[in-house]
Amino acid sequence: MTPNKISIKDSFLQHGEEFRVLFGQLAEWKNVHAYLICGEKGTGKRTLARLMGAALLCSAEGNRPCGCCRNCRLAESGEHPDLIRIEKGNPIAPGVKKDRSTIPVEDIREMIRICSVRPTDGSMHIVLICDADKMTAQAQNCLLKTLEEPPADTCIILITEHTESLLTTVISRCRTVRVRAWEDEYILSVLERNGAPKDRALEAAAAAGGSIGKALELVSDDEYWKLREEVLNQFLKSTSRSEVIKISNQWKDRKQDSEKLMTILESYVRQMTEYRFGAARTDLSRFPAQWQRFSEKAGKESFLRLSEALSDARKQLQFNTNYQAVLEKLIFAFMGEGNLWLSSSESVSR
Repeated sequence: MTPNKISIKDSFLQHGEEFRVLFGQLAEWKNVHAYLICGEKGTGKRTLARLMGAALLCSAEGNRPCGCCRNCRLAESGEHPDLIRIEKGNPIAPGVKKDRSTIPVEDIREMIRICSVRPTDGSMHIVLICDADKMTAQAQNCLLKTLEEPPADTCIILITEHTESLLTTVISRCRTVRVRAWEDEYILSVLERNGAPKDRALEAAAAAGGSIGKALELVSDDEYWKLREEVLNQFLKSTSRSEVIKISNQWKDRKQDSEKLMTILESYVRQMTEYRFGAARTDLSRFPAQWQRFSEKAGKESFLRLSEALSDARKQLQFNTNYQAVLEKLIFAFMGEGNLWLSSSESVSR
């Protein structure tokens, strides 16, 4: 196995006993007929699915996937004849229109037809259904029949961020594998191996919420870092109530940035929470003095109020609530907590 493949597999083994047992079973072909891999975006669900498929197709003895044999190389490139990949917008059934936003029943029927034929090169068929929640109800019901009477030489792996969109009968017939968020330290090592500058890698790891994929996106997104600095200056450095209208006026026509705004504020609260209650203290040297003191001494109820303010703002933005009004309420919430920790020399008229 190449060093890269070893690091990828070993990184999943670090998640705990469940993954050690899983790969041990796959190495001995003691797999179940269907798996459901779920978890947040960017946690490596598709990477895990590919590794599982490669392990079942690998022709080596012992520790599998070896990453070196022909089957492993073909599985990694997605070109193995016995590896079937189903995803929205890229149909495998003839005559189905491309770029659909759902996975149609025709793709599931074509998969069933392919799996009814003897495997071409390996010992079994591996089916990867990416974004399984995008299957139509008809497609899920069609798949259900196969899950109820699975072929002996087929393993189906469903991948999703949204299990709530799957039929409970589909879920119940799969072994669920939940991929948890990654530790910041591991994400940081991935970013540094990809050449990210140390300072930006540290902040991207802290802002990614345990998602390697998100961290990799953020670290190279210059516009995101400009926006992050703007949010820091306006939402954390402002201390006077007279500034609230000015800030909200600057943001009122930028509703398209609301998701990034919320994500950035949430990442700042997460950093401060980890500083106050975590085992390791993150670098808050760029934060205003009052927020550094907040992070050192504030009680749990203060952090809870900030989290609730962000949660309420997200809920209101799902509806047609006045965007500027939501922003003003959020700014007041942060200013109210931060101003409690101003020193006498920093105090302003409120």
